[in-house]
Parts: sequence; C-alpha cells; structure tokens
Amino acid sequence: MTASSQRSQRILAYFTFAIGPFLPGRIVSPLTPADNGKSLKPLPDRCMRLASRLFVLFSACLLSGCVWLRLLETRNQLQEFDRNFKVVTTDHFLLQFLRPVLYSDDFRALTKMEPTRIEPLPKGSRWYVVFHKIDGAGKRDIPDRTLVFTLTFNAKSRLELWDFSPSFLAAAPPEFLEASLRSLGKGRILQDQRQMKVDPADLPRIQARLPDMKRVAEALGKPAQELDHEDGRLWVYRFQVDTPHVEEDYQDRRIALAKLYFDPHHGTLRKFSGKFVGLKLSIDYRQFLPPEHLVRSDSDD
Repeated sequence: MTASSQRSQRILAYFTFAIGPFLPGRIVSPLTPADNGKSLKPLPDRCMRLASRLFVLFSACLLSGCVWLRLLETRNQLQEFDRNFKVVTTDHFLLQFLRPVLYSDDFRALTKMEPTRIEPLPKGSRWYVVFHKIDGAGKRDIPDRTLVFTLTFNAKSRLELWDFSPSFLAAAPPEFLEASLRSLGKGRILQDQRQMKVDPADLPRIQARLPDMKRVAEALGKPAQELDHEDGRLWVYRFQVDTPHVEEDYQDRRIALAKLYFDPHHGTLRKFSGKFVGLKLSIDYRQFLPPEHLVRSDSDD
C-alpha cells in the first residue's frame, strides 16, 4: 500500500469516527477495537454514502479552498525554517518560500480586499500593497510616506517571495523580524481566536541594536499621536491602504495602525504592535534581548 493510500485511509478512518455520533444506527470507530469480542454491525448504506460525501468535501477543502489549513501547513514549515525558507537582507527584508503553499487568492480571503496593483510577470505575478501615512484627520503626509509590502507569486499562483520595504524595517529591524518569524514554528495555535502565541521561553536571544526614536522618525515622520503609557512613551502611526476594493463589511480595514512603545529614558524601542488589513503583528523586543542586557537596562532606570 502506498503512503498516499495509507494517508487517505487514516483520514477516512478519522472522519468516520468524527461524524459517527451524528449518524443513525450503531457505529464504532475503526481506530478502536471491537467491544467484548463481538463482531461489529456493518454501517447502513446511507451512512456510508453520507460518510463518503463528507470525505469528498473534506478532501476538496484540503486541496483547494481552506486557507486556514494552508496557514497551518505554513506554520508547520516554520518549525524547519532553514529547510523551507530563506532570508535575504539588503535595505529590504526578503522572505523566500522554498516550498510555497499559500495562493494569491488566500490574500483576498484573509484581507477581504484587492492589492494596490498587480504586475504580470513571465511566470507569475507581483502584487503591491501600499499604505499611505495619514494624520489624525485622515490627511496624507506631504511629502508622502508609505509602507510597501510586495508579494511575488509563481506560475501556480503560490507565494514564493515576501518583500518588506525599508520604512517598515525602521520599526521592525531585520534581526528581530527574522527571529519573530522563526519563533512562530514553536507557537501555540488558539483555534477559537485564530491567533498564534509563542511562549517567551521559546524565543531566541539575539545581539542586535534596538531601533530608537530618531531612526523611526526619519523613516516614518511625526506620529499621529504621542502618549504616556505603562509600557513607555507611545507613538501611534496611522496609515490608509491604497486599494481599489474592500468588501462591504470590512471597510474598517482601510485604516492601519502601528503602535510603538519607547523607553522613556533611552528612547529605544521596547515594543511594536500593528494591525494591517486585518492581520496583527506584535514584537516585544525586550523578550529577544540577552538577560545581561535587560539587567543593565533596568539598573540604568
């Protein structure tokens, strides 16, 4: 029996077990032994037909339309980061997907919108998602300041390259961004909230220079808001995504927020959290620093 056949049988066995309580008649999971040594009553034909139909639907979901299953597969790939991904850092941060899983339509399914523009390529396409910085009144900066994410899809419409622009890296430096991505492979999936959390104990410790207020201001300009917060000095940046279409029930996703928390004494960035087109990102830089660095910072305060 081939590995594919064995996998199909395991899926069918699991699926039959899962829907068993909802079927009429007596059904026993094929994963458990017969009770009391008695032979099992065969499933009624209509139950088998229902199980077969549900299995076909389940298989179709696996093969095509279930973006959350593909996200789970991508998360599993992160557990073997160097085997499945490659990072190239210039003034941009380039994340290469060596074994692509996600489709271009998954972007639409997750964000509920169209990209800013699509550039056809000889073998695939390149999608640009552009965010324009705005002030508290919703007006664009002059000169215009932007965050740009570029997604390159291959001939099969699978994501093979994600390009983060230099302005984004001012708040999320490459060393910390890569460490955050690697840590997701150890994350715990909260299915009901569709979120992933990583235990701070599983985060790598890295030696890297923290971004500061000056660097961020040079790249992003003056924030829309400045506040005192328990986590430090808070800068709030607002952006508007440039898109030709957003689904009616998701118009609030046109506005993106980036919150940056700085050490009030040293001006270094402690934490960055953002929400872009419905997708959340949070990096606590303190959790990546070696213990001796934290001790030194605390003593300075």
